[in-house]
Amino acid sequence: MRRKKDRQDYYYWQAKKLGYRSRAAFKLLQMNKTFKLIKEGDWVLDLGASPGGWSQVAVELGSKVVAVDINPMKPIEGVTFIKGDITKPETLDEIRKIREEFDVVLCDASPKITGKWTIDHLLSVDLARAAFNIAKQTLVRGGCFVVKIFQGEEIQNIFNEFKPFFRFRKFHSPKASRKSSAEIYFVGKGFRKP
Repeated sequence: MRRKKDRQDYYYWQAKKLGYRSRAAFKLLQMNKTFKLIKEGDWVLDLGASPGGWSQVAVELGSKVVAVDINPMKPIEGVTFIKGDITKPETLDEIRKIREEFDVVLCDASPKITGKWTIDHLLSVDLARAAFNIAKQTLVRGGCFVVKIFQGEEIQNIFNEFKPFFRFRKFHSPKASRKSSAEIYFVGKGFRKP
């Protein structure tokens, strides 16, 4: 089993080599290259940020970052960290104490995996909705939103919920996602209130 993991995980070793905290950094780098989400000078809200791979990438791209996670995260220069649960309203209050509006809201949060496909899918949908609830209240007009969701029966419903709020919207699977993974990302650009 170990050999297979080593062989498939090019991005794991690249992350180690380049000093990223997680292989997930490459997913954001790839999506940013494809969709031009983060520009220099942007304010980025990174939900479910720990261990900080996406925050590192956002800072590298020249943005200022507010990162939120239920788990602690080692400091990163240019990142303000909030320890909080994105499903709780008080976390939004904490975010707003730092900044009212963001150009980009990202969420690579994963639920605690049970190993039961349907349950994990529904838990990830709940997390995606919690992230979107924060995005709706903090995104600037024209802003970008990216959130991870595990595929399953609710996937089209959640797409239909998010769709009216963005000029451009699609599901995307970056190259750095593992082939065996059920994850997919909703990418929304050009935020608007419908």
